[in-house]
Amino acid sequence: MDSVSTSTSVVISGVSRGLGAALARRFAALGHPVAGCGRDREALDRLRADLGEGHLITVTDVTDADAVERWAGETVRRLGAPALVVANAGYISPQAPVWETSPADFRTTVDVNVVGVYTLARAFLPRMATGGTFVAVSSGWGRNPRGRLAAYTASKFAVEGFTRAIAQEAEELLPGVTAVAVDPGGGVDTAMLATCLPDEHTEYPGPEAWAQVAADYLLHQVPKEPNGASLTVPGP
Repeated sequence: MDSVSTSTSVVISGVSRGLGAALARRFAALGHPVAGCGRDREALDRLRADLGEGHLITVTDVTDADAVERWAGETVRRLGAPALVVANAGYISPQAPVWETSPADFRTTVDVNVVGVYTLARAFLPRMATGGTFVAVSSGWGRNPRGRLAAYTASKFAVEGFTRAIAQEAEELLPGVTAVAVDPGGGVDTAMLATCLPDEHTEYPGPEAWAQVAADYLLHQVPKEPNGASLTVPGP
């Protein structure tokens, strides 16, 4: 672990669109160097142009542990040890009973939502600044199950348990590092939400309004105790 308690750099996965892109723009506007990854090259090119110099936006698949390891190394070399890592990349399929959920959709959900948190934890936890925070983006459906979204529910319950486990490891081996699972809140109008709630998603605030609140909360208001807590971003 790097002893860089003054670090201000922020790492975010899944910045092609939605919550990740909004967070990246907000943190950059606040003066934080941002390292972001995603899979949509065109969307990432637009984000890179929006953010300007001093940031690192790369095409990286969070399900590829070796690729994430390379990204983490480059991030620390260019931006320093991160003060905040947000494992945000996510996937959700349209609502359906589990017997109508394809094996491919189930595997993709688990790969992105669970393996994608593992790869970031594996690569970044040992590289984090002293006092840093690792955030695994969870969901209210990772605490209260939702029928017809069994794959997503299972993946977010896994994220909650995984985060508690790595928090115990951090307590023992990475003093000063906090790991928490964070529910974005009561709902944010993103393409992901539109996939599973096509008739309701517009009732919720957009990602930019959410990021105005979430950026400050994640960087400055996440409690250090208890490590491994399940938290929720306050509403905008």
